[in-house]
Amino acid sequence: MRHTKKFDAFLRDVVNLNQTRIETLEKRVNTVQNFLRNADYGAQIKRFSPQGSWAQGTIIRPPKERNEFDADFLVIVEEVEDWEPKEYVNALYRAFSASSRYVDIVHHNKRCVSLDYAGDFHLDVVPCIERKLYGENLHWVLNRETNEEERSEPEEYTAWQKERNDWVGANNLRKVIRLAKYLRAIKTNFSVKSIVLTTLLCGRVTQFDEFDQSSFVDVPTSLQTLFGRLDDWLQARIWMPSIPNPVLPDQDLSCHWTQEQYTNFRSKIHKYRGWIDDAYQEEDWDESLHKWRKVFGDEFGKSTKTGHEASATRSKQFDVLANLVPDVAAGRIGLSEIPVWPHVERPRWKMLNRRGFRVDGWVYKSPDDGQPALHSLDGRVLPKGRHLKFLAHYDTSIPSTFRVIWQVVNSGQEAAANRHLRGNFEDETLNTTTRWESTAYRGVHWVEAFLVNSRTNQCVARSGRVFVMVR
Repeated sequence: MRHTKKFDAFLRDVVNLNQTRIETLEKRVNTVQNFLRNADYGAQIKRFSPQGSWAQGTIIRPPKERNEFDADFLVIVEEVEDWEPKEYVNALYRAFSASSRYVDIVHHNKRCVSLDYAGDFHLDVVPCIERKLYGENLHWVLNRETNEEERSEPEEYTAWQKERNDWVGANNLRKVIRLAKYLRAIKTNFSVKSIVLTTLLCGRVTQFDEFDQSSFVDVPTSLQTLFGRLDDWLQARIWMPSIPNPVLPDQDLSCHWTQEQYTNFRSKIHKYRGWIDDAYQEEDWDESLHKWRKVFGDEFGKSTKTGHEASATRSKQFDVLANLVPDVAAGRIGLSEIPVWPHVERPRWKMLNRRGFRVDGWVYKSPDDGQPALHSLDGRVLPKGRHLKFLAHYDTSIPSTFRVIWQVVNSGQEAAANRHLRGNFEDETLNTTTRWESTAYRGVHWVEAFLVNSRTNQCVARSGRVFVMVR
């Protein structure tokens, strides 16, 4: 179950850097920039530019045990003819040290000067040379320890990330990156630099996603999609691969990662991908919430309602005898929020939850019609007396040892009065990929197919629920 609204609240209240701290950051950055415009730095400042997670919209609230976060911005300057690379950083440090405002909070770093606002955030101020070469403005940051220039195009990288975020839509790529960073922060059992994590996740998005955003319709679906794609990519690579900077392909972003760290990261992503799939596919409301908390901790899904209020709301919305069609059609209840009611038989097989198995549905006025009246059931409200054809598909041919088992679930007073709520696994010996049903009762119903290996008694895959709403 997706729990879309709980993901929105979790991002807003737990993961995202809160607005007051963003405003404080922006205010102090403006003060620093005004100071540098008037300071005796020695290099001509052309402009300032935020970089890193702040610029990319992926900055997160620090965990409770570590209240401080990091933010960076570039000081883009013209080249000074007689300066060595290290002088750009050293001169910046001297400018801050000469100020009574900054002398006690300024620190030297390898490529930047850091301002430590204790208990709040660390601000890295990064000098960056801009030169015009071959008709382009190119950039270098300066390494104080090696006294060398290093090519860097952080603004281009941010634009690259933004493009892929736009392909996905609804800012969902950035939201998944924030969730991945939060996962890294709370689990503390894998190590990966933010730029590597961001590059790996962004690299799993293609321009085809811009034209078909069905895998990114909301945050939990985007999370499942990207962790699934990332896990597939990692599992195909036992040995640590090169991870080129997408805007500077000669730079390998994994150069400071060890094989041991990569192997551990690969293993953890595989584990969490399984947990995410399990939580996403779980149809019981409470069990799914429990499984999402296994991924993200107990802060996920905390309700502001009292237990009595929440119980009353769910009782009203999810009574198996209630007619939920008006609320679903009006958007007051999401189909993903419909629980697995008590009368529904639970799968009794070991669940492997592989991908690539789905069910498509068509609506016919009668079984003898050559063409369906509708090609999709998704979100449509149907009248009674329609005939429905369901077809189960697998990405590969279905082996002879596998069988397709169907489950049909009804709700509402009409179905209950006719003792036809159903919910059991039907016709288990027939093994047919096609099933016909009819719209006989008012209410929200669903059909799901399970692909079972008869030899091992394992459910290899399940299609997910295909909902039918009858007015």
